Formats: sequence, C-alpha cells, structure tokens
Amino acid sequence: MLGLLGFSSVRLLTNNPDKVAGLAAAGMPVAERVPHQMGENPHNTRYLQTKRDKSGHWLPT
Repeated sequence: MLGLLGFSSVRLLTNNPDKVAGLAAAGMPVAERVPHQMGENPHNTRYLQTKRDKSGHWLPT
C-alpha cells in the first residue's frame, strides 16, 4: 500500500522490531527507526517489562 501511495522508504516511529522487519520483508525499506519514548511509572512498569521481555520491544533503560 505504501508503495502504491508513492513512498520508497519510511521513517518509522516504533519500538517494535517486528514492524521494522515486516516492512523490510515486504520491500519497504525503513530509512530510520525513531524510538517511541514513554515515561515509566508505577502504573505501567509491568506492562513495559512485558513488552520488552515477551515481544522483544526496544525500550530505553
């Protein structure tokens, strides 16, 4: 779809390595991955740890 819209590469806002790999596998180069930086707090600590540990998301340490 991105190619049909005239894009030859993308700058992707994500921490998900599967999104980067999926786009590359579909023939859409990722020119830059911009990390999404969210603040960790007592309410989301376990959620962020799960994203990192189970899904392999790149998160700031």
